[in-house]
Order: sequence, then structure tokens, then C-alpha cells
Amino acid sequence: MTSITLSKEAIPLIKSGLLIEESILSLSLKKYQKNLESFEKEYRMSTDEFTKRFNAGELGDDGIWFDWLFASRAIAHISEKLWLLRGITI
Repeated sequence: MTSITLSKEAIPLIKSGLLIEESILSLSLKKYQKNLESFEKEYRMSTDEFTKRFNAGELGDDGIWFDWLFASRAIAHISEKLWLLRGITI
């Protein structure tokens, strides 16, 4: 475990910054989750099925597929950041 030394006066500032970052990440996560729901509804397949078919080369290289892939990867990335952020205790 890594430790950080903060002055007593800096603690509220750090806590506030962490809360703001968590809010931004949470909003981004919701946005990308809605994007995935739209893709799944429009193309009538789950993101897991899409990923398998895309990686197998079955869907071609239309831009929409890359948008879907980006949204899926963004969710994974944001979820990991939120997990790390929520593990911080001050």
C-alpha cells in the first residue's frame, strides 16, 4: 500500500476533488451504458455477441461497429477507474 502525507487543510480539497471525479466518471458511465443499450436494441444483439462477431470479422468495418466497440471499452475503462477511486480512503 502506498501512503500520501497531506496537511490537515488539504484534506477537504482532496475529498472534494475525488467526489467531483467520481461524479464525472459516473455520468460518463451512464452515457456509455445508454449507448450500448441503443446499439443492442437497434441491432438486436448483446454487446457480448457483437464483440464476438466483430472480433471474428463477421460484421465488416463500418464506423458504427467501432462506435459500439469504443463504448464497450469505455465502460470497462471507466468502471475500473471508479473501482480504484472508491477504494481510496482519506
